[in-house]
Amino acid sequence: MNYELNLRTVYFSATHTSERVAKAISCAVVDEFAAEDVTFGELKNADFAADDLLLVAVPVYGGGVAPVALKRLEAIRGNNTPAVVVVVYGNRNFERAATQMSEFLAERGFITIVAAAFVGEHSYSTDENPVAVGRPNDDDIAEAQRFGELIKAKMAGAMEAVDVAALKCPDSGEENVKAFVEFVKGYQAKQANNPVKLLPTTDEEKCVMCGVCVDVCPMGAIDREDVSVVDASKCIKCCACVKECPKEAKILNSPFAPMLSKYFASPKPNVWVM
Repeated sequence: MNYELNLRTVYFSATHTSERVAKAISCAVVDEFAAEDVTFGELKNADFAADDLLLVAVPVYGGGVAPVALKRLEAIRGNNTPAVVVVVYGNRNFERAATQMSEFLAERGFITIVAAAFVGEHSYSTDENPVAVGRPNDDDIAEAQRFGELIKAKMAGAMEAVDVAALKCPDSGEENVKAFVEFVKGYQAKQANNPVKLLPTTDEEKCVMCGVCVDVCPMGAIDREDVSVVDASKCIKCCACVKECPKEAKILNSPFAPMLSKYFASPKPNVWVM
């Protein structure tokens, strides 16, 4: 059975990395497609038929799927619908994310036939502490298109389930991982004794109150009347406000940024199973 005309692409993408990967893959499968963006709200058209093909692209936060992405997809329902799972991570490790997304979909009537992990620039990446800067780059996009062509070829045959657990993250080196884990343990210990909420700050000398940060925040966490006010209960530290500010007035000084830049500097390849 050919699913070519029924591709439905859904993505959550606060900083556009998942969006770019999803679109590159999709454009290699069909000539025209309409993506459903759940970055700013729940999935509207949540019912999928057996002759649809779902392609879902979501970011990885801390080794799992971004919780808000799952929340936005809560209503999704399939009918033994084949699915392509794509997770986008910041060059450290996607850990359980692909399996988590596949299990989430399986509970709702989908069968994962292809799974992939692509690298995107880390949310915490800065000029001082670069982490996968510019990714997905031109080579990544070309690879996403080739991946889409492989999906298209698979669609001509049997839509069999894939072992998502077989999708493995490229190695970062034992010493790098060990050093990062030690840092995380130390950070968690400090937080236990003296918790500090990590939030974006505003350089008031640069800020012109244009409101771009308010508009790009997927959580509505920034006060429109005073953009220096961020609701800690809503902020997910996606750094959309930081990346999109035209005056570079938004800043997130994460203690993780130097460690990620130091221990996960080596560019990782994109991987998939099908």
